[in-house]
Amino acid sequence: MARTTRWLLLSLVALGMVFLPAFTTPPVAAGPPQLTPGGPADLAEVDSAAAAGQVRQLMSPWCTGVPTSVHAGSGGQAGFTVDWHPLFGRGAEPSVFVKVGLQWPTDHAGTRAVALHECAHILQYRAYGFDAVALAADMDRIYPDGTSSGTEHMADCMADLMGAVRVGVVDGRGYSAGYGGACTPAQTAAAAELIEGRLPLSTE
Repeated sequence: MARTTRWLLLSLVALGMVFLPAFTTPPVAAGPPQLTPGGPADLAEVDSAAAAGQVRQLMSPWCTGVPTSVHAGSGGQAGFTVDWHPLFGRGAEPSVFVKVGLQWPTDHAGTRAVALHECAHILQYRAYGFDAVALAADMDRIYPDGTSSGTEHMADCMADLMGAVRVGVVDGRGYSAGYGGACTPAQTAAAAELIEGRLPLSTE
């Protein structure tokens, strides 16, 4: 059976009659920021479409038009999918997405910090032409020996520059978002380059 199939495939190729489908790679996604709530969630039911729109607004200066969804609970996720054809390679521009948990209200500083962290991942992907391997290698070199990956820590540094406040107190409740690492001047400079869509000038 295998031999018959192989010869049939070769014959169809010779006739120009083979039609190969495009394949979609699994989403490449950054993990959720580590979150420490200051108390039990006390959120009224919200309209998810409206909440997603409010989260998009938080990211709008940097991540305009990125498809955004919200979900119950904490954390967030950013990623992209790529259409890949076995003969013609990558298809159109990868599709990006952001997901944000509604552990806090959409106007809470913690929600803003999570949204900006996820937006930072989108900016990282775009700056590196959606080359996740090159991105990870550079981020680990710029931010070595962290408690998590350099990609995650750099997203925190970028979020800081975009106005995130990762640790604080709101209405008497403490909150913490992100991975907890500080940003050196060199890492802050690299973060600024990525926000502008440029690769970091230095990886020292």
